Amino acid sequence: MDKLFFVALGGSVGSVVRFLVSNAMKTAWPAYASSGTLLVNVTGSLMIGFLLGTASESKGLSDSMRLLLVTGFLGGLTTFSSLAHETVQLSMREGDTSLTVGLSHLTANVLLGLAAVWCGVWLRQ
Repeated sequence: MDKLFFVALGGSVGSVVRFLVSNAMKTAWPAYASSGTLLVNVTGSLMIGFLLGTASESKGLSDSMRLLLVTGFLGGLTTFSSLAHETVQLSMREGDTSLTVGLSHLTANVLLGLAAVWCGVWLRQ
């Protein structure tokens, strides 16, 4: 139950921050209504990279803090940060195909995600 608490707490705060940033950016830059999404995606990616570094490094985050900040807050703020981190991790692996694997992962996530949104819109009609 402790783990769920940390994820829920961080996720709720991250979601509220995403909502506030998106609304503020719509007001500040109405010509680009999605600027808030871009801002939280890029910021979340920067934060997950900073907090987690590479898989082989330990940044000294306890399990509770990792659940609160990474899984919870950044998961609530943006799911793109996880995708960006996974892509970098795959691209930094040893071997000649690592960049190809990372970029394939990114491409598959973006294209399938977009396709899923289109399918959801179609099913809703």
